[in-house]
Amino acid sequence: MNVEILRSTSERLNWLLHDIVTENSVGLEFGALDNPTPMPRGWKVEYVDYTTKKGLQAHPHEETVKREEIVYVDHVWSGSGSLARVCQKTDYDFAIASQVIEHVPNVLGWFEGIHEVLRHCGVFNLAIPDRRFTFDIRRKSSSLGEMVEAYLAKADKPSIRQIFDHTFDAAAVLPGEPWVESFDVTSKPRYSGDIALQLAYSQSIQSLDGNNYFDSHCWVFTPMSFLDTIEGATRLGIFNFIISDFSSTKQGSFEFYVSFRKDSELMGEELKNCQLAAIYHVKSRVEAEHRAALLLSEL
Repeated sequence: MNVEILRSTSERLNWLLHDIVTENSVGLEFGALDNPTPMPRGWKVEYVDYTTKKGLQAHPHEETVKREEIVYVDHVWSGSGSLARVCQKTDYDFAIASQVIEHVPNVLGWFEGIHEVLRHCGVFNLAIPDRRFTFDIRRKSSSLGEMVEAYLAKADKPSIRQIFDHTFDAAAVLPGEPWVESFDVTSKPRYSGDIALQLAYSQSIQSLDGNNYFDSHCWVFTPMSFLDTIEGATRLGIFNFIISDFSSTKQGSFEFYVSFRKDSELMGEELKNCQLAAIYHVKSRVEAEHRAALLLSEL
């Protein structure tokens, strides 16, 4: 597979490999399942997930998931606690997470763990679903308070609320479908149909015994709501990455992209001020794009 040819035709792949410039880079990919990111020749990637390959193969995935092609999981990690202790390494060049962040029970702890295993100037690239254009369209954007709650509780599996909201509120909407001119969200049934309410309650009860893990969309974001929560976490001193680039959801798409970097030379207030300046810059750009879209819609 010629990755460079793929990159020339795929904006998505360009973002997932964004700013990874070191030859023979070594990195981590989270939640790759059966669709790992294509890597340039000479690069090495290790795979991280919440359970083993065998555990992932036993999970009731969508029919589109090819169980026999699920990658070998090198490191099992829930997203809480020390990732460095799991990997026994703290100098990875990069980390990639494509459509993964929404599944992580403790998202701030997840960022914290990934930050500790990257080298100075290491890169973390993400593709994040925009709830407005997926089956999460009816759900409210996740709040900073919910993220802090999961962080302080060191959550290692989806909470009752996360499981219930995911199962009950998901709509039968295809990724990107809301862009269709005739789309009407009020006409869309629940993803789980008439049993959604009872199924959500049943899964919540089963989760209480501690042995059942219900993979859920724990978090739902828009580009701006994501930036707002990251800004709040930065002000609290519990988010140490710096945004290096950002691409808001494009017309016809259903995800946005974020590129973070680790700067080990910045500490305390200097790090916080640098983070906030980067966030303000990105937010002003997103707001300008939104204003332009509104003006164009009136022409």
